[in-house]
Amino acid sequence: MPEPLKLKGISASAGYAEGPLFNLDPVVARYGRKATAADERLALETAIKAATGRLATLIEATKGDAADILEFQLAMLDDDALTGPAFAAIAAGQPADVAWRQALGAEIVGYETSDQDYFRARAADMRDIRDQVLRALTEDSDPAAPAGAIFYGEDIAPTRFLETDWSSGGGIALKAGSAASHVAMLARSRGVPMVVGLGAVGLGASPAHLAGVALLDAEHGGIVLGPTRAEIEAFRQSSSSFAARRD
Repeated sequence: MPEPLKLKGISASAGYAEGPLFNLDPVVARYGRKATAADERLALETAIKAATGRLATLIEATKGDAADILEFQLAMLDDDALTGPAFAAIAAGQPADVAWRQALGAEIVGYETSDQDYFRARAADMRDIRDQVLRALTEDSDPAAPAGAIFYGEDIAPTRFLETDWSSGGGIALKAGSAASHVAMLARSRGVPMVVGLGAVGLGASPAHLAGVALLDAEHGGIVLGPTRAEIEAFRQSSSSFAARRD
């Protein structure tokens, strides 16, 4: 077995999680270009309708801040100012996926570089909107995560968080992310352990590290991949102590 790999980040929601890693950054399915611009437009319209329906279903099952996040996304998908540039690009000869990616990319940059915290926090929502429609275009779906998994990747979409059943445990370990994000806020309100700013695993990682059990210490902001038996036992003691202090 390889030596344990330890990554340090920032706690966004305190807690402990032990489980398999689940990759949040899968390869996006390829889009099949259509024969005409009219077909491309129809494909994008259908994908937006599918994403809108998914959001509406989620809204029915949520409330409070979570519902507010989803309602923002729904309003954006209904806004011609957001979708118009993509349809214009399709009319100019672009395939639907490229047109949508470019149109949303320009919007996302604007949100990410805003000098206002509110708009920077909404950048994750815009990326979520982009990806939901792209998945609908390619007829791809989010792969299912095993119960108790630790979601590991660049960032986690609000809809992915809200569609996950956290009752069996699990946690979130992000290479980037922010402790001020909407997902971090949701994680804290629901007691889901979350660490951000871990960076990439780097050259020290092996397939065994990524395929085995991981220990997420979101009290102190770190994760251990491929832990030893002694590290697992110490982790479980810390987890129990944390839970006792919370009771």
